[in-house]
Amino acid sequence: MKRTLASETVKQLGEKVSLSGFVGGRRDHGKIVFLDLRDRSGVVQLVIAKDLIDVRNEDVIEATGVVQKRPEAMINPKLATGTIEVALESMTLLSKSRELPLPIDTDGYEINEEVRLKYRYLDLRRPRLQKNIKLRSALVDRIRQFLFSKDFTEIETPLLTKSTPEGSRDFLVPSRMQPGKFYALPQSPQQYKQLLMAAGFERYFQIARCLRDEDLRADRGFEHTQVDIEMSFVEREDVMALDEEMITTVVESLGYKIKEKPFPVFTYEESMKRFGADKFDLRMDEDKKKGILAFAWVVDFPFFEKTDQPADGSKEGWTFTHNPFSMPKKEHKEWLLSKKNIDKILTTQYDLVCNGYEVGGGSIRGHEPEILHAVFSVMGYEDKKIEEQFGHMLQAFRYGVPPHGGLAHGIERLLMTLTGEPYLREVVAFPMTSGGQTSIMDAPSFVADEQLAELGIQTFSESHSSSLYEKIITLLESAKVSYEQTEHERVVTSEDAARVRNAPLSEGAKALIFYEDESPVMLVIAADLKVDTKLVKSLHGIKNLRMATPVEVKKVSGVDIGAVPPFGNLFRIPVYMDEGLRRNDMIVFNAGLHTKSVRMKERDYESLVKPVVELFSKNVNPE
Repeated sequence: MKRTLASETVKQLGEKVSLSGFVGGRRDHGKIVFLDLRDRSGVVQLVIAKDLIDVRNEDVIEATGVVQKRPEAMINPKLATGTIEVALESMTLLSKSRELPLPIDTDGYEINEEVRLKYRYLDLRRPRLQKNIKLRSALVDRIRQFLFSKDFTEIETPLLTKSTPEGSRDFLVPSRMQPGKFYALPQSPQQYKQLLMAAGFERYFQIARCLRDEDLRADRGFEHTQVDIEMSFVEREDVMALDEEMITTVVESLGYKIKEKPFPVFTYEESMKRFGADKFDLRMDEDKKKGILAFAWVVDFPFFEKTDQPADGSKEGWTFTHNPFSMPKKEHKEWLLSKKNIDKILTTQYDLVCNGYEVGGGSIRGHEPEILHAVFSVMGYEDKKIEEQFGHMLQAFRYGVPPHGGLAHGIERLLMTLTGEPYLREVVAFPMTSGGQTSIMDAPSFVADEQLAELGIQTFSESHSSSLYEKIITLLESAKVSYEQTEHERVVTSEDAARVRNAPLSEGAKALIFYEDESPVMLVIAADLKVDTKLVKSLHGIKNLRMATPVEVKKVSGVDIGAVPPFGNLFRIPVYMDEGLRRNDMIVFNAGLHTKSVRMKERDYESLVKPVVELFSKNVNPE
């Protein structure tokens, strides 16, 4: 039988339908049970005999029944299908759900970020996020259709490209076939889209993925999506006019209202004097309550600003404020070419702001090779360096290139203004945590030594770890202590280590770095136990005790989690040892490397490290 969506049932009164989806709610009324079935289109109420099948929230079911009118007293005006219900004849359980680790019937703001992103596939089931992600899809589709209607061509540009200075740090990708060389992931398609203008495409756009290794914040992540637009034979006003038409057409078609059309235009100087910033909110309190969008343009930005890290290595110099590939205003072109009045040169940059956010920006480009060369020269680049990093652009511009310009809109930033969401993660399907960890999957993560060797890479931590390993061996040798060394596959967890060593888990000496108030300490316990932090705090009169983050572990020890040896004395931090470690005559531990273990007598370990010995552990799985 053909599947019917929940939203379609209102048009099929009296008909038999087959529905599939999640159980969104269950209400028991004696012998009758009401279920809410949720699918991509919405929710519909099912009426079922209690003994038909036992289901719970978030089970996945297939149900067949007849659509019927609800009794007048049970009509739900808040639900699109609130006038009908489906009287079930049969039901099949397709997938059983465990009890969820987080509620999904709230807006989710109150739930810890790490929990939400660990179970993002569950978090995404909540109606608010379903709405946001579908709005994102609709926004991109309407932008696409608008640009197609204006004779634009959608063209993809490479993700593996060359590292060049564009304002943020690049993410680098090592080349296996050319050891020692690296690709860079694109901060933007800036250079490629200009080369497309040189190729004669005239009107280009792309829904582009961009990656920047920059500090994270509420409205910025390592990766983002932007609507990237470039046009030939245009001036600043042409680009602004087309973009304003696109934004107006798209957001109004989605049901939003714009405060002022055409968008007001402020110079950078005016915006700084009036608002104290080049990103501002023109809405009144009443506008905010109604969800109105207040767009405005900012133009006439300074081209350069002072920096204490110029390219030539001097103590002071110049860097670009927005984009080094911009054209100066016509009246300032000669200043740039002659390197005069640098602080007074204005650029053809234009930014679009909305409700306090910058939601887009671009410029007319410097399509003349002399202009591009002059910009980097002002920034302190020598001719050789300019040719090395941008020779491909200079060469292309010498073969005739139309004057051109464009701009880009950050999809996430634009969606935040439309939805009023406070964080970027609320409009992205699988965002990163504020610490840069990926949703669900544990990345960044360690990779096998074989992968690193294949790429000709040795990490700093590996080099430091080798040095730390040698220090441990030197310490054992100088103390004339007997020990055994074992080389094995890379391991991080105690369980994996016990497996590859073919030794009891309890024999492992697990070294954990904590922070006692603001000072690092090391707690050493048997690997089959876990720390009882409450007991540690009470024994030593500690008010605050927390486990160190991976970054802090590396800062203290110089090595990554899983390789830290139980020798806190080598890091000049106190060592607290659990008496439970004394159960074993021998102990074994990763010695600064994930691939090398040392086995030695427990009493020799204590004589070398001289830890404070207190009982502060408990069984991982107490009886």
